Amino acid sequence: MAEPSLISQVFRLIDQAESYADTQEKARAEALRYYNADPDAIPNMGVGYSTAVSADVRKHIQKLMPSIMRTILSNDRIVEYMPAGPGDEAGAEQATDYVNSCVVPECDAERALHDAVLDALLVKTGILNWTAYRQRKMVVQEYTGQDPEALLGLDELGEVLDAAQDEAGLVSFKLKRMLDEVKVKLRAVPRGAFLIHPEAASIEDSPIVGERQSVTRSELVSRGYDREQVWSIPVESGDNDPDEIDRRGADYDDAATDVQKALERVTVFDVFVTLDSDGDGIAELHHFVTADGDGDRETDAGRVILEHSFATEVPYADVVAEREAHQFEGHSIAEDLIEVQRINTTLLRQTLDNLYQVNDPTPFVQVDALEDPTSVMTPVRGKPKFLAPGRSAAEAVQFPNIPFHADKTFAMKQLLDAEAKDRTGISDASGGLPGEALQGMTATAAAMVNESAVARAEMLVRNLARGGIRKAFRGLLRLVIAHADQERTVRLRGEWVQVDPRVWDAEMDCIVNVGLGAGSRDRDMAVLQQVLGIQQAVMQSLGADNPLVKPDQLYNTLKKLTETAGFASADPYFTKPDPAEIQAKKANAAGQPSPDQIKAHTQMQIEQAKAEARRQVEEAQMQADLAVKQAEITGAAALSRQKLAHDEEMARMKLELDAIKHRDQMELEWARLGQQQMQPEAQNVGF
Repeated sequence: MAEPSLISQVFRLIDQAESYADTQEKARAEALRYYNADPDAIPNMGVGYSTAVSADVRKHIQKLMPSIMRTILSNDRIVEYMPAGPGDEAGAEQATDYVNSCVVPECDAERALHDAVLDALLVKTGILNWTAYRQRKMVVQEYTGQDPEALLGLDELGEVLDAAQDEAGLVSFKLKRMLDEVKVKLRAVPRGAFLIHPEAASIEDSPIVGERQSVTRSELVSRGYDREQVWSIPVESGDNDPDEIDRRGADYDDAATDVQKALERVTVFDVFVTLDSDGDGIAELHHFVTADGDGDRETDAGRVILEHSFATEVPYADVVAEREAHQFEGHSIAEDLIEVQRINTTLLRQTLDNLYQVNDPTPFVQVDALEDPTSVMTPVRGKPKFLAPGRSAAEAVQFPNIPFHADKTFAMKQLLDAEAKDRTGISDASGGLPGEALQGMTATAAAMVNESAVARAEMLVRNLARGGIRKAFRGLLRLVIAHADQERTVRLRGEWVQVDPRVWDAEMDCIVNVGLGAGSRDRDMAVLQQVLGIQQAVMQSLGADNPLVKPDQLYNTLKKLTETAGFASADPYFTKPDPAEIQAKKANAAGQPSPDQIKAHTQMQIEQAKAEARRQVEEAQMQADLAVKQAEITGAAALSRQKLAHDEEMARMKLELDAIKHRDQMELEWARLGQQQMQPEAQNVGF
């Protein structure tokens, strides 16, 4: 347990961070109401008047969101890790493939990125958090035709179910096991729940970073916290998370629901605090999970410490589309448009009210000129209205002459739309301009419209990718490495491979790929077509084996063209080049034998040389045996002469055999050198 003085400092920091979050809540609530087109956000003129709302904030943000998300997520490599030093290239490449192929879909990264980017555009700052948690799941495996001995010791692994033995003595059964698995999670934290010190300009220089969580008592107990402590935490009130109320509506109140004690929701603070706890003058990073008790906040009485430990990093990153200098909070699109939406809403309501009055004017009624005044006051279509005797309709009912001025507001509406574009830099082209919208413009003018519209979106994407999103993916990699306990077989690039994150460098940096840009699909297609044309021109002029464009690069362009066109995969249309197949085609095109053919021919020559050497040795041995027989017949003298001659002949044959072996060795060496020379020559041949 931490010292009381340390605990007191932690709670002071929590209170300061909460107060700062509350001061920002009014601006966030206003942005959310305007985004949701809440009629109550802008008071109307009273009963009977229009309550229509112009949705400028939502319109502009939703116009920008698709292009931003497509730019970030359209690349098959959302993130790419960089080697930390020499020799880390293979690990960085494998980490890149693993995170993009396995971690991103498993940790729900796309949803987290979408929510964080939307928060950045709407409420100034989005927050990303990465964490690891242990998940228990039940697995039932079925076994059939097993030896009865297979049942021995299974009780230690799990529960055996439905065991049965057949006529042959073989058993069938089911094994139910509980498995623990560590999961990595990336999530977007609501800005209203995020805690940071009011004087901090960034997460790195804040003495406290964390979040206010609304959780059930059951969830806290399942995390391993003491049940008695959890039960002492008072149930939260419905106003603990104002942002959640703004998002879900005024009727949202969890405390109003009659639930079991275990399902009651309480408020806890999960915070990372930088304090000097040992007095050595160096601040350490602490992790606290706390909750308010039944006591007085001012004296910390009754406050609960559920967890305290030392930490190595703060697992939070701020996602900002447009950063303000020397401030934590960024600048949002909603801030630029709230005033425009307020004016547009007023003009819209006045236009509609004017139109309603012209179409259905309120009459002036002379009551004594009607037999039944209610027939005019509450008219029914088709029901006659009876005049008093001697009175005319002109006397009874008169309609005012209401001029129609609503058309005068249309010019103002255009001015406001232009003002919104000037303030935000967002136009129709930002989200994908339709082709007909540029008709009647010169090519230069149309290009300028597209470029100016896309420039804003691209700047926002760069800020998002190079800031909090990059930091979050670095944190994800550290989590993956820290919690890896064994090798894992995964499918990467179409092949099943063994992956062991424990050997990777946890300090690898990364970049977030943002594709071609945030422009329209037509623009991206046009750029890719230009790249493809240049690649084809280079390969035609310099050959397929040139230093500028390789077959893999050409395939990448075709693959990107297919994906940009809207197809899920390029596999049905293009095949990734195989290097071995390319080399074989190059060799065939040059009229030269392939490497396999060269190898086979060389091996055949070696075997022929060996057979010839063996034949010559056997023939020489046969001649020697005949000579010995002749020497025995002719006597000792002749034998002596013959032996001498035999020794001379054997010496000569040994020399000849050594010469043959030397020749064979030289032929093999020349064959090997010829094969090596043919390989680079084959690479210069088109395929």
